[in-house]
Amino acid sequence: MKSVDSVILSPTGEVIEENRSPWQQLYIDETMKVVHVNDNSKSSDLYMNYCGTSQCEPDHSFGPAMRDHYVIHYVIGGKGVLTIGSNKYELTKGQGFLLCPGVVSQYKADHDDPWEYVWVGFNGLNAQIYLNQAFLNADNPVFTYDKDDTVKNCMLEMVNTYDAYKYATNLKLQSLLYLLLSELVENATRKAPIERMPLQYRYIQKAISYIQMNYMEEDLSVTGLSDYVGLDRSYLCSIFKKYLNTSPQSYISQYRINRACEILKSTSYPISDVSRMIGYKDPVVFQKFFKNIVGMPPSRYRKSV
Repeated sequence: MKSVDSVILSPTGEVIEENRSPWQQLYIDETMKVVHVNDNSKSSDLYMNYCGTSQCEPDHSFGPAMRDHYVIHYVIGGKGVLTIGSNKYELTKGQGFLLCPGVVSQYKADHDDPWEYVWVGFNGLNAQIYLNQAFLNADNPVFTYDKDDTVKNCMLEMVNTYDAYKYATNLKLQSLLYLLLSELVENATRKAPIERMPLQYRYIQKAISYIQMNYMEEDLSVTGLSDYVGLDRSYLCSIFKKYLNTSPQSYISQYRINRACEILKSTSYPISDVSRMIGYKDPVVFQKFFKNIVGMPPSRYRKSV
């Protein structure tokens, strides 16, 4: 099973190369170590695609490239330049940058003091939510984290987890990914208090909390959600689109299917019971939604994990 990690483009926008990550692969040489995660199912709220570390040669560059997921790079030595559109960002030790899905970017190591960095590629239903909390997005891709070595050590531990863990590799990697994002959120809100977070985004957080508490209820609806949050339905839909690039109804469906995937992985409950557990009274409707989102029926999914 393979998935496209990134697409390298020519100056005219033509695809030169598609970088693909195998279901499981470990690549090491004298200057680079890359781990591709062997369980990057898009049914997860947050999941890792790969992680790695690299000591770049002078003037080494990557791109222009575009991805279908997020990537965070963190500079642990040297310096370089990130280019996104007409914007150029000079980065050095203690700084990092976010690459967003669908955004063309290019980055290059300094000639005299080439950078060394660690990186992690990830995605998931709630990935954008956590990045929003850290005030990171396509318009604000750069951050500074220089108070200690927590981010550096966390990301290096990701790379070394493949060697250290035999049976719980994916679980450990996911825990480290949550730790990384929690540090970035804490770091950002310390510098820019939560009160400065846009009011719209606080409405989004309230709505998501409500969905997480009530996804198993059959009568959960966008109308009920908008009433709880205290917003007009159309306005709630517009800010969901703005911050999460999806609709409230799609988010509810995806969240329910995520929960179904967890139940199918860890239990032997009949499909009809799983359907009711996540708010679908009709198993036929549940199976239709599940196949549309996951790409296979729930019975087949259970056998594949």
